Amino acid sequence: MRNVFKVVTINNQSHCLFVHANQSKLIDKTTTIHFGFQKMKVDSKQLDTLKENEIGLSKTVIDKLQLPLEAEYELSLENNRIIIGPFIGLLIANYQSEIREKLKYLKFIIRQYPLVRGVIAAFSLEGMDEKNAEINGYIYNPSSRSWEKGTFPFPAVVVKRMLLPTKSQHNLKKLYGSRFFNSAYINKWKMYQLLSSNKDLLPHLPKTYLYKKPEDILHYLKNFQTIYVKSLSGLKGTGVTKFIAEPKKYIVKFRSNKENKTIDFFSENELLNYVRGKFKSGNYVIQQEIDLEIEKKHLIDFRIVLIKNQNGQWEDVGMVGRKGVKGSIVSNRSSGGNVERGETLLLESFNLSKPEMLSYRRKMSGIAIKAAEQLDKYESIYKYGVDIGIDSHHHIWLIEVNNHNPNDNIFSHVGDYDTGSKIKDSSMLYAKYLAGFPKNRGSQ
Repeated sequence: MRNVFKVVTINNQSHCLFVHANQSKLIDKTTTIHFGFQKMKVDSKQLDTLKENEIGLSKTVIDKLQLPLEAEYELSLENNRIIIGPFIGLLIANYQSEIREKLKYLKFIIRQYPLVRGVIAAFSLEGMDEKNAEINGYIYNPSSRSWEKGTFPFPAVVVKRMLLPTKSQHNLKKLYGSRFFNSAYINKWKMYQLLSSNKDLLPHLPKTYLYKKPEDILHYLKNFQTIYVKSLSGLKGTGVTKFIAEPKKYIVKFRSNKENKTIDFFSENELLNYVRGKFKSGNYVIQQEIDLEIEKKHLIDFRIVLIKNQNGQWEDVGMVGRKGVKGSIVSNRSSGGNVERGETLLLESFNLSKPEMLSYRRKMSGIAIKAAEQLDKYESIYKYGVDIGIDSHHHIWLIEVNNHNPNDNIFSHVGDYDTGSKIKDSSMLYAKYLAGFPKNRGSQ
C-alpha cells in the first residue's frame, strides 16, 4: 500500500520538492512532477522539519500546478517523473448550472475516498477551458466531507457519468484516449459485429442478423424454425419476441405487463402484417434460438460480471444463475425470473460433478474475458455483464455482453454483498490505475 501524504507550502523561491529523510529515492535529484495535465521540473531536497507523512513544495510549484492542499495524496514514481495524485475527473453535467444538483448523486465518494485518495473533481462540459487546459468545478474535501468550488488543471483521467453530444464525446476521446472511459454504448448489432471478428469467439455466438424488412422473419424462420427478435438497445429482457414456425401456423411469444403472451398466425400474410406494425427496420436483430430450456418450461442462463481492476486487467468477480419464470421467453429477474448462486445452479441443473462444474466455470470465464479483451480493441469500458448459456448438449453460448449499466446489485439477491461493493468500487479504482497509480507499481 502506498504512503499517504499531505502537501505543505514551503516559502522558497526556487522550484523545489522537499521530502523527509526516509524518501531517499528522491533526494538530490532533478525530476518532473505531474498533476493532471500540469507538470513542472523541480529539484528534490531533504527537509528535516517535515513529518514522515508530509511533502513540501515551493509556493511557485503549488501555484503552477494549481494543487489543492486539502487532499490526501499518493506519489507514483515512473521513470524520471513523479505523479502526485491520483487526479480523477467526474464529468457529471453539460452545463455549470446543473452541477450542484448532480453532486447529490456522488455520495458514494465519501465511502470510496480512502480507497482512492488524491483529488476527485466534478465538473461540466461547459466548465472545460481547452485553451488553458483548466476546469471550473468542484473538488471533494476529505476533511469536511464536502465539495468545494474552484479552478483546476485538466485531470489525469475523466470518468463519464452522463450522456454526451457525439461531437463532445469524440473530442474528449481525442484528448484523453483510453483515459476517458465509461464512454461507449455498444448496441447488440455492433456488439455482434465486433465479437464475431474473433475466430475463437465465433463458435460461441448465436447467429445474428440485422432486421431490415418483414420478409427477413420468414426467411430466418425457414432456416432455424425458431428465432428471437431483440431490440438493439433493449435491457433486462425487454423488447424480446420469440417466433416459432410450425407446420400449420406461426406462433409469436412475448412478455407484456409481467405476463407471458402468445399469438397464433395461420398465414404468412397475417404474420407479415403483424411484423410490419411492430418492428422498425434497423432497430432490431434476429437471432437463432439457443435451447436453454434445461428444466422443463424454465430457461436457465448465467450472468458473469467482469471489471477492470486497479492493474488494468479484466477480472471475473462472480457469477449468478438465472431461472426464468415458467413459460417465459427470457430469464431476467425483472421479467419474473429467479436469481440463484451461479455455481450451485450450474452443478444441479446439468447434473455435473464438482470437478466438471469447475471446469465449465473456468471455460465460461475464459470466454467472457476473451470477449472483453476483443472489445478493448475498439472501446474503453471498465465493466461488463456477460450473459452466458449452456444448451442441452453442454455447448457454451455467449448470449450478450451488456455494457449499458449492468446491474451492480445482482449479487445482493444471493446474499453476496461483498461482490456488489467490489463492483461499485471498480470504476474509481480503474480510474486510479489510468491516472498512474496501478496497484503494484513502485511508489513512495
